[in-house]
Amino acid sequence: MVELLLIGCGKMGRALLDGIISSGAVDASEVAVVEPGQAARDSLAAAYPEVAIADGPLAARTCIVATKPAQVPQVVRSLSPEPPELLISIAAGVPTAKLEEALAAPKAVVRAMPNTPGQIGMGVTAVCAGSNAGQSALEEAARLLGGLGAVVTVPEYQMDAVTAISGSGPAYLYYIVEAMVDAGIELGMSADLAAKLAVTTFAGSAELLARRNYDTRTLRLEVSSPGGTTIAATNAFDAAGVRAGIRAGVRACYERSAELGKD
Repeated sequence: MVELLLIGCGKMGRALLDGIISSGAVDASEVAVVEPGQAARDSLAAAYPEVAIADGPLAARTCIVATKPAQVPQVVRSLSPEPPELLISIAAGVPTAKLEEALAAPKAVVRAMPNTPGQIGMGVTAVCAGSNAGQSALEEAARLLGGLGAVVTVPEYQMDAVTAISGSGPAYLYYIVEAMVDAGIELGMSADLAAKLAVTTFAGSAELLARRNYDTRTLRLEVSSPGGTTIAATNAFDAAGVRAGIRAGVRACYERSAELGKD
């Protein structure tokens, strides 16, 4: 029996593996990975010679499922007749009840929603407990997922909202940066310069916001002189319905996540 079985090693799965091993949460020799893609298998074998590359599920104390949501129930069912003591799924929209049903054993199940900045250890992951998972299971999940960045615990009914805010949130920011770069090009900048200005501004602003206790209004007003350039921009955003559009997008993401859980 291995300590940890990771099923699926795409971008998030690879980030999980990197974080778990680099943090020392589990020794590489105690980890096995199931990954169908041959190129990914070859890359993993080269990067982690001590990690076992398996053709199918193995007996493990803990299993992390990092496949596409539609594949999760079948993958979890394949873990029988030796189910893990702790099952962690990072699939969007798949509720713990469906995971428990597929597992067909009263084991601890934790549902998690990481985001892509976890690839550089700067993400945030929300976790929630299934009906058989206690505080110790949540703490173990947080220990394993901590290599991706911050970990927060939420009730399961909030997981679709988590998906809408932080799970898909990076794409919203990239979308805004793309629009800013397009605007910079229209104003005569090179694409590289516009991108550097926009990305550096976002990175610095996010850090300042965190240091100032997430006080968005105060920080926004600090750069919004009456009758000035920033006010002109935010007034144009309001006139174009930018705030309403972002809220509508987040709501659409939330509703789609909820739909996935019903499939």
